[in-house]
Amino acid sequence: MVDLAKEAFSTNNFRLAADIYERTIRENGPTSELFLGLADSCARGGNFAKAFESYKIAYRYGKVTPEKLKHLVVGLIDTVKQDLTNSGSQQITKRSCMFTCGLCRGLLADPVTVPCGHTFCRKCFEKDKSKSCEVCGIVHYRLKLRNLNSNVILTNLIDKWFPNECKASSLKKAGNDYFTKGEYINAIKVYTEAIEMAPNDHLLRSNRCHAYASLDRYEDALADAELVIQLRPDWPKGYFRKGCAIYGLGCYEDAAVAFLQCLALDQKVSSAKDYLSKALDKILSALPSDDPKAEALQQRSNPTLLQQLIEENFSSPLLLPNISSTLSNLAKIVKDTINTASNFSQEPTPQLMVAPGEPSLSLNEGKVKNDIDRQNACQESKLKETEVQEYLSEKLRCNSLPDCSLVDHLEIKKVTKPRSHSPLPPSPVSRKRLRNPSTAQIPLSPTRSSPQKVLKSTSNSSASDKSLSPLTAAVAEPAFPTHMKPEQTNIEDLECGLCYRLFFEPVTTPCGHTFCRKCLDRCLDHTVTCPMCKGNLAEYLAERRQAVTDAIQCIMETYFKQEYIERCKINDEEMIELARMGSDQQSEIPVFVCTLTFPTIACPLHIFEPRYRLMVRQCMESGTRQFGMCLPSSDNDNEFSDFGCMLEIRDVQYFPDGRSVVDTKGGRRFKVISRGKRDGYNTAKVEFLSDKPIAPEDTQSVNALQIEIHAMINTWLSKLPSSHNARIRQHFGVLPELDTSFSFSVNGPAWAWWAMAVLPLDSRVQMAMLGMCSLKERLIALKKIVEYMNRRGSR
Repeated sequence: MVDLAKEAFSTNNFRLAADIYERTIRENGPTSELFLGLADSCARGGNFAKAFESYKIAYRYGKVTPEKLKHLVVGLIDTVKQDLTNSGSQQITKRSCMFTCGLCRGLLADPVTVPCGHTFCRKCFEKDKSKSCEVCGIVHYRLKLRNLNSNVILTNLIDKWFPNECKASSLKKAGNDYFTKGEYINAIKVYTEAIEMAPNDHLLRSNRCHAYASLDRYEDALADAELVIQLRPDWPKGYFRKGCAIYGLGCYEDAAVAFLQCLALDQKVSSAKDYLSKALDKILSALPSDDPKAEALQQRSNPTLLQQLIEENFSSPLLLPNISSTLSNLAKIVKDTINTASNFSQEPTPQLMVAPGEPSLSLNEGKVKNDIDRQNACQESKLKETEVQEYLSEKLRCNSLPDCSLVDHLEIKKVTKPRSHSPLPPSPVSRKRLRNPSTAQIPLSPTRSSPQKVLKSTSNSSASDKSLSPLTAAVAEPAFPTHMKPEQTNIEDLECGLCYRLFFEPVTTPCGHTFCRKCLDRCLDHTVTCPMCKGNLAEYLAERRQAVTDAIQCIMETYFKQEYIERCKINDEEMIELARMGSDQQSEIPVFVCTLTFPTIACPLHIFEPRYRLMVRQCMESGTRQFGMCLPSSDNDNEFSDFGCMLEIRDVQYFPDGRSVVDTKGGRRFKVISRGKRDGYNTAKVEFLSDKPIAPEDTQSVNALQIEIHAMINTWLSKLPSSHNARIRQHFGVLPELDTSFSFSVNGPAWAWWAMAVLPLDSRVQMAMLGMCSLKERLIALKKIVEYMNRRGSR
């Protein structure tokens, strides 16, 4: 029966497993193993009231280790997730920020940009074994971090704009060295010195919290953990630090809540799962009689307290006795955690840093005195959490770096006002630095929408802002560091080293250099080395990494808004110029000088020359997806035929070395008026050709003529050897059917052009027929050719 129950459990049939365990207990008697299996089944099934009762009995009949509570932990996490989904709670929107690492939520240290375009601290990404981007979720399976150099642009900007934070980062490394050696007191001293330089760095407080906990100074650790959460409510590790501190204080139920908050934000934190198991073990197990904590924690070790809090899928309104009302409902706590983190991560207004010398109060960090009762310390921490959530609801937060005014606000409230649950206004310090969001609309490059749409929007107006689509609904005014004058921010720091203009769609190479995407593509048409350091970019080219570096893009849009608008306009004008190619009866088009093509006939091309690689890419980027094809008229490819045919790009397949195979199909015919050059390839001003309308009295004769010629071509094909026929079908397909609606076509019936492409004709004859604008004359000429071919074949 036990094996049957285990099998049902393994197939997620938890209700059946629980029924089997109950029957087995009635038939064979109670054992710790049976009640543990029953408890696990109930926990995974969401029946926590019965699960906790079964766990209590399992503890009485035998020893239960924290490791055996893993199914209770999984059940709690799954129920949290399910409850949030069913209630429609807001999910966290993960997004990157210009100076913030998406993993540690701190200022980027040794920033590396991964192929998807997002940037992380090198050490943070090294620790993440999944190799997945925390922002977009893309998994970089083949990524070798050692092959990625630091992002040069971001490194220079961070060193220039965040000098205090960079110095604090150096001190943090020294503190980490002390911590590794076990010298926790020295580590705390160094962390404290670093915090004075960068009071809004949550990582420093997190590290100091860990050091305090290592010295069993849990009250101090709890105070730092609370500030970590206040500074970065979207960082799961802050709740983990808080849970560890509360666990050290012996408040196991509060610790379990903190660990669940951590896991609600990130279910991959294995250490939080382990500590949650330990906290649940402390709650469910009875303390030995000789334990000095037994009397003080007798009430808190009662499993029915937590049981009441989490039963009925976290929907119970029951209160937790002897604990602040802020912990009355675990579901509400977890939902509030998710919502607070979501609101925090969505803030658009970046504040670079706090100016040295700006008035700020001393950072007491809300330490709890050692003689305060542990339970009161836990209550005070929850009240402080409520204040922070109220404060955050009134104030926009910085998504790049936390605003130090939050810490100032907490200190002001602690000194001058009693705790209250009324909304808290921003402090004078925070109000001084806070900018109101601007409602200005930033134009967006038409590469993010179709250039053809941009062209249409400008057809009836001047090339103004109408050709630009909005970048964001509302972009906040940039807030430069108050200790640094705006003129000290040099726009040259964000200029491409190839075109010497502000970056447009910046991409970062594995060697750490950043260029405009178009500029880099043009360089890679000629060579596979970096234009700056000559590093090998063969792998970059083979993978065709086109992702824009999100952090640099955000910096330009925020701190150089006007310059970015102008850069977008320049790109728009260039794209519109390319998009207009071929849009008028007479216009300038790019020309591929290679062979002669015909309307409706497929023409696959192998593109390997740098100039034509650029030409095809520009045709794709502009949205025209077409270019002209002409026959060379001499050994010099600058001279080409007077007539040609447009080719419409249907698909492009790239090779790892940058070559490509382009699938095209013939379109409109044209006559060359003048010739020119652009970016190394040929262009021509052309006049597009179309057949003259057929007179009503000639319609019947033209139709009879095409029926006759179509039959003659079939006769000619039947006389060809089977190998020749197979080759023709492979390259050109079968002979198209007769077209009864040929009178409405600008190029005439498709079968006639198929015949011209297949028949072994001299190129001068094909050129002459391509330039004919009378369908009747073209059919008469084609009839003479087919008659000649049939007579020749019959000899």
